[in-house]
Amino acid sequence: MNVIIAKNSGFCKGVENAVNTALSTPPENAYILGEIIHNADVVKAIEEKGIRTVESLNEVPDGCSVIFRSHGVPKSFYAECKERNIEVIDCTCGFVKRTQKIVEEQSEAGNHVVIAGEPTHPEVVGLLGWCNGKATVLNDPDNIPDRLSGENLCIVSQTTFSSEKFEKIIKNIRKLCEKTVAVFKTICYTTIARQKEVENLSARCEAVLVIGGLNSSNTNKLYELAKKHC
Repeated sequence: MNVIIAKNSGFCKGVENAVNTALSTPPENAYILGEIIHNADVVKAIEEKGIRTVESLNEVPDGCSVIFRSHGVPKSFYAECKERNIEVIDCTCGFVKRTQKIVEEQSEAGNHVVIAGEPTHPEVVGLLGWCNGKATVLNDPDNIPDRLSGENLCIVSQTTFSSEKFEKIIKNIRKLCEKTVAVFKTICYTTIARQKEVENLSARCEAVLVIGGLNSSNTNKLYELAKKHC
């Protein structure tokens, strides 16, 4: 049996930074907002260290510290932490920060922000929190709302979104929209490289083993790509 290990397997830089930061943070009065990564072993190791994972900022007591994971959070969370004297340990991925800045600026300019991504994904929820005006989340390339046709649009994507679906969304919006459509390709390079590699490997292998959490967007997209071929 010949086993090929994908060159792009493992943690990306953003996740690696978040995990290393969490593992090196003193556990006293420290919290993580949401799972640091969709990996049960890593989450367990951090919990055993004494850092609690919470699902809401309301669960973090005043004066404590909170780790923001690589997915990012809404802009209002920073203001709330400052008001409540909560120390922010910010592990937001650099690619996500770039997208946050784009949607904030485009929203302030009066453009309707379209985010290609999964509506409930924490990164998308966070991005919506940087929009000051109209914003729409799209996950289905074949279901573009007619109401977008009369708007000046800014299109971005969740950094871990399917590059194939993103291109289809752009194409279908341009067919519909009569006004300006500004496209920012914000899928991170690691995601693109992994997706291309899985496409190539699955086309020439008998089986592909995708290792990751069942609740991970990255894992599920790689699985769907591999499933097309083997």
